[in-house]
Amino acid sequence: MSSQVDAALQELMAAIVPTRRVNYVNLAGLTIMVMDWLVTLELEIRLVWTSKWNFMKTLYLVTRYLPFAVISILLYYQLGYALSETACKTTYELGSWSYIVSAGFSESILTIRTWAAWGQGNRLGCALLGAFGLVWSSIIIIVAFYLKATGHMVSPVPRLIGCQLDSAGLYLVACFVLLVLYDLGMFLLITIRGLFAVQSGGHSQLVTIAFRDGIIYYIYLFGLSVLNVIVISALPREYVTLLLVFAGVVHSVVACRVVLHIREQMHMQDRIFSQHDSQLGEVFQETRGTI
Repeated sequence: MSSQVDAALQELMAAIVPTRRVNYVNLAGLTIMVMDWLVTLELEIRLVWTSKWNFMKTLYLVTRYLPFAVISILLYYQLGYALSETACKTTYELGSWSYIVSAGFSESILTIRTWAAWGQGNRLGCALLGAFGLVWSSIIIIVAFYLKATGHMVSPVPRLIGCQLDSAGLYLVACFVLLVLYDLGMFLLITIRGLFAVQSGGHSQLVTIAFRDGIIYYIYLFGLSVLNVIVISALPREYVTLLLVFAGVVHSVVACRVVLHIREQMHMQDRIFSQHDSQLGEVFQETRGTI
């Protein structure tokens, strides 16, 4: 009898512990997102809310605020009380597609920023648009297969944990491999452009904001995508979603910071451009209508 009780307790802990750990990481991501929003709220009000509506403003607002809905939906999936299997499936699919939209908008901001840094050339613009379309259409197709192959189970202890995920993690590995390759390409483009600017005599704070921060941001995104591939491939299936929300938060924070920093620099450019920054000044002048 005691052996049966021990086995039941072990099975219960095996269900609770991974879910709690995933929830802790998700809450850490939510905390980072809220803190970043509070820190940058003054800039956002001054540089985004009061600006005219355009494509970039729409991208920014979706990228900034959709992740709050994504995290809420996924936390409900993991913590909701006595959800049916159908409710679990519907909630998870809604959260997954919202996540894809948010991440896609974030990547589009970073892609436009890279294009603007290179002077908004038509050839590069077409190449980036083609690469973005190919990568994200592939990700959408893969996610559709992932959701079809993923099962959902009713919680064995509804007072402690919500839905249980039986995930087909290999599909997610493919998604993050595509993101790794795409972000690597963007990283190389922004790094090369930054080196050209420095060699042309740009050494001011503008160069730092425009290129160094962009390089660091892509390192963050690249590293998180690699970590997701490792986690999904190496850890038990209960941890498939361990870093998904956190990665989405970082995408949102980085993309929004890019918009705010560039708009802030454009707001100040008349006072801080110098002859030594003439080439970068041209880049920002061209960027004005884009970002």
